[in-house]
Amino acid sequence: MIARAMVLALLLLLGLGESTAAEVPTKTEATSEAAIEPNKVTPSFTDEWSEEDRPNALRGIEVHFRFDKSRLDLDYMGNKQSLEKFAQVIDSLGLNMIDSVLIVSQSSPEGVFEHNLRLSQRRAATMRRVIEERHPELSDKLFVHPDGESWQRLREYVVKDSLMKQSTIDKVLAVIDADVNIGTKKWRMEQLDIYPYLRKTYYPRIRNSVFCIVYFDDGLSLLVAEQPKRMETEEVAEEPVFRDDFPSQNSITYREPMLHVHSNLLYDAVTVANIGIEYYPHNSRYTIAANYTAPWWGSQKNHRYLQAIDGELEVRRYFEKPEGFDAEKGLSGHYLAVYGQGNLYDIAFDATKRGWQGEGWGLGLGYGYVWQPWKDKRWKVEAFVRFGYYQSLYDPYHASDPFNGKYYYDWEGKIEDFIRRNHRLRWFGPTGIGINLSYDIFMRKVTLE
Repeated sequence: MIARAMVLALLLLLGLGESTAAEVPTKTEATSEAAIEPNKVTPSFTDEWSEEDRPNALRGIEVHFRFDKSRLDLDYMGNKQSLEKFAQVIDSLGLNMIDSVLIVSQSSPEGVFEHNLRLSQRRAATMRRVIEERHPELSDKLFVHPDGESWQRLREYVVKDSLMKQSTIDKVLAVIDADVNIGTKKWRMEQLDIYPYLRKTYYPRIRNSVFCIVYFDDGLSLLVAEQPKRMETEEVAEEPVFRDDFPSQNSITYREPMLHVHSNLLYDAVTVANIGIEYYPHNSRYTIAANYTAPWWGSQKNHRYLQAIDGELEVRRYFEKPEGFDAEKGLSGHYLAVYGQGNLYDIAFDATKRGWQGEGWGLGLGYGYVWQPWKDKRWKVEAFVRFGYYQSLYDPYHASDPFNGKYYYDWEGKIEDFIRRNHRLRWFGPTGIGINLSYDIFMRKVTLE
């Protein structure tokens, strides 16, 4: 048991999931885990064994988890084949030749760190249960280690990437190696132009559990002698066959929001019909929004009316840099806006009080803040206020007055008999407030060459 505990500490020091919340390594020391390959254990940590008994470490088999999941999906990224490969290696080595099996479980570095740490713990528990069910003979040789966020694995992939320019690799490594808190590190990573590529290409790979089998030399001889085909070149290639989810490519494709639809919840609360849209041009801080509001209440019996048609056009500028946003994020944060509006209205409260019919227009500035409170990043909430100038031409009337059959907006009489609006309203100050709920309904495919 002491020897196995030493092996556990040794393997962690060798680089199997070194990165944790407290400290992110600044230099990659571990060898590649992309292939199944035997590695001699570092002598300085193997005083427990004699030279002839010194064990080897077989690494490279790994399984992957879906985003924010701790359940192992056998149909995802070749997990079934990976577990079959693990079983083949165990059978080939023989139980007596195996000192211990270490499984390091990790999560991708996105979202809240504490959640990711718990997620890696749940994944580690899942792997212990899976291996003990499939290989009960390994129960006393099995060690699982939840290692939190996999910054080190991400660094290893970035260093070996052949599509990114060296200057881009240096920028990514500078973020990973920076001596800052985890939240700042993630924010800096999301601001990089290459972030959508990293998230699509490498983040699914590092939501994983990596196997390391510690065995003795006789086990390696047995493996080579009895199962030569299992150690052929194609089995130990740098990209195992179960990773064909990520074929080599010369361009990167991802999806970004193009158009969302929204509704003002304050208007909805008082049953005022309204709808709006916002269009996101590609790679721009600026967006174009349009809003339509049409309350249409009326009671001829009680002479009460609240009928209006209001249209608005708005141009927004977001403070947050848009490069690097993807389908789960989109534009968010603070923004400033310039808007213009026009409307028609008919308002009356009862037969004894005045009503008003008229039309107006306005323009002004707006400020808002957009955030994403749910995991589905297509849903957003927005709070906004507007200030500006509004002018209206209107006529007062009493709803109980006899109707003369003449329509202001559909005049068919003599032009000289037409009477224009003879009252004017001018207003400068707050012109709008709201809380919008929005959803990105159309996405744009973007290809980076």
